[in-house]
Amino acid sequence: MWGGRFESEPAGAARDFTRSFPWDQRLYREDIVASQAHAAMLGARGIVSASDADALTAGLDRLLDELDDADGPDDVGDEDIHSYVERVLIERLGDPGRRLHTARSRNDQVATDMRLYVKGLTLRIGRALTDLMAALVDRAEPDTVAPGFTHLQSGQPVTLGHYLLAIQEMLSRDLDGCYQVFALADICPLGSGALAGVPYDIDREHAAHALHFSRISRNSMDAVADRDYLMALLNLGVGILLHLSRWAEDLVIWASPGYAMVDFDDAYATGSSIMPQKKNPDIAELVRGRTGTALGITTGMAATVKGVPLTYGLDLQEDKQALFRMEDLVLPTLGIMREAFATLRFDRERMAQMATAGHATATEIADYLVEQGAPFREAHEIAGRVVSAAIAAGVELHEVTDDELCAIDARLGPELRERLSAERSVARRDVPGGTAPRRVRLAVADAQGRIELERGRLRELAASGLPAALAPWE
Repeated sequence: MWGGRFESEPAGAARDFTRSFPWDQRLYREDIVASQAHAAMLGARGIVSASDADALTAGLDRLLDELDDADGPDDVGDEDIHSYVERVLIERLGDPGRRLHTARSRNDQVATDMRLYVKGLTLRIGRALTDLMAALVDRAEPDTVAPGFTHLQSGQPVTLGHYLLAIQEMLSRDLDGCYQVFALADICPLGSGALAGVPYDIDREHAAHALHFSRISRNSMDAVADRDYLMALLNLGVGILLHLSRWAEDLVIWASPGYAMVDFDDAYATGSSIMPQKKNPDIAELVRGRTGTALGITTGMAATVKGVPLTYGLDLQEDKQALFRMEDLVLPTLGIMREAFATLRFDRERMAQMATAGHATATEIADYLVEQGAPFREAHEIAGRVVSAAIAAGVELHEVTDDELCAIDARLGPELRERLSAERSVARRDVPGGTAPRRVRLAVADAQGRIELERGRLRELAASGLPAALAPWE
């Protein structure tokens, strides 16, 4: 905003460089709803007349309906969404429109809009997370054996259900992060003015209540300067994508010819421009790539915030780009991973083969010896010698002969052999949090219950924590 202080209009290039409308037009609902709460408060306190407050409220209602029908405002050159809304009201209402900005600064106005948007976004992300979590749990087969890796080397057999529940656990922590970011954003800065508060007899609690904020900010300088809630949102987005990227990396490896444990549906894979045999897991690869993009966005915003002295600099206007770009990375990625996973095919026979490849049940030998009274370190060394013998003979562990086992250690009886199957190995890990089928069934039931509770919690927050006009989903 330039105002009467300036004798000439800004240069076209300067205006184009500084305007944020192409980004912050997404805030039109938040800006209109927050302006309605502000206008109602001004009327209730007698700061503007009741008739002017009514005219403002009605005008904002009409504008919101129009913009919803049009899927947002057209870009006709306004500096930002805030000046757009005010301009339209002035054009339609005259003086009442000019009174809307009484007892309000662009600084606390923007901060209020952004906090409302972040609250809604955390709930949208939360719902997308629960949808993907439910998809994982629905396919968490407790009896299908699969390989478990460390260092990308054969580790121990697990069940497919146990693996998928591990991904679900990662996403459940991200869901916890959604609630934490919601709480950080749930503070109303309206009434803080530019930085020092306002000299009007306002009722900050009135506006905060109308906007469903749980409390008002305690310090006007901090209220307009704070971007901690935004950085928390960006870090939440990065955390989600980091989890999805690790899963995507597994899927890329599992889909490769050397592993051949999963097959992407044709609708979620691509071919090659020159190699006709190729079926590329591009969805999973792009998840990895976009995680790097998200890291760049978050690091860039942190670098911006660290250099802005209290309270405000136009540097902070870059927060809109960071927020909306992160939204456009996280939500589509959660959605496409859910869709691609729903049609992903598991080769259970190949997974069973891979579950024991690389002598992955060798720990069973050590455990067997421990049960015979051997110290674990001694048992570990003997099991390693059995593995070496199998490698030398070019056979699997269960194919080492009884005589060879006895020659390594007399305690290695023939009954050991039946414990070396992947099925027996996973079944023996029957502890809370373990991979045994019985434990996986219990974990699936528990996860299903928790997901339904979380969906209810998200619905409750949507109803209690945001005005109806800002409902995060239809």
